[in-house]
Amino acid sequence: MNECEFAQQCPFFNNQSENMGTDIENVKNSYCRSNNLHCALYMIASSLGTDKMPKNVLPGEKEKAFAIIAG
Repeated sequence: MNECEFAQQCPFFNNQSENMGTDIENVKNSYCRSNNLHCALYMIASSLGTDKMPKNVLPGEKEKAFAIIAG
């Protein structure tokens, strides 16, 4: 599996996110280590830069990502 190019800067991947839940490793395997194009944080980082990745957005929260990207 290929790790996301933004993993080192990602608050979720580095266990710094708020409300991470209990199934963290499965989420990381689904988003961070396989299909990161569906990750909300990946979408934010690729559109706005890694410094714009918030700690209150989880990988599956695309609606939040769309709102952040839209400004």
